[in-house]
Amino acid sequence: MEITISEMTPDELPEVMELEREVFSWPWSEEMFMDEMGRDYSFIFLARDEAGLLVGFICFWMLIDEMHILNLGIRKRYRRLKIASKLTLEALKFCYMRGARAATLEVREKNKAAIKLYKSLGFEEAGFRRNYYESPRDNAVIMWLYDMQWVLEKSP
Repeated sequence: MEITISEMTPDELPEVMELEREVFSWPWSEEMFMDEMGRDYSFIFLARDEAGLLVGFICFWMLIDEMHILNLGIRKRYRRLKIASKLTLEALKFCYMRGARAATLEVREKNKAAIKLYKSLGFEEAGFRRNYYESPRDNAVIMWLYDMQWVLEKSP
């Protein structure tokens, strides 16, 4: 499957909101996405299939020499097709080229598939935040990627 990755525009917000509501039990609001799009350190990349269907997105911050992944969602019927890996690698490469040398994120403790994905990309578990998530209540696993240099070789 051919996947195209591009930066989100405001016109694409309705599509992103539809996907956000499909993927998450506690979805972000339109205002949250608009706030992110208004910050000069925040980026949202979209993944589309050959037909132009939005199949995934990643929202992240680039702060000095660190990247922080805030939100990653993949359409349910497109999971396990390496789209999350491709989006994450593209975002890591984007930040590395702008000076980031480490990356961090929080992920639901019960989301074993996401934890496995991040570990496959070199992230390590570094701590927990108790009762960080709501609906359903869950702990967050804090993960760090301490050396991003390899992303240039691994990314598409």
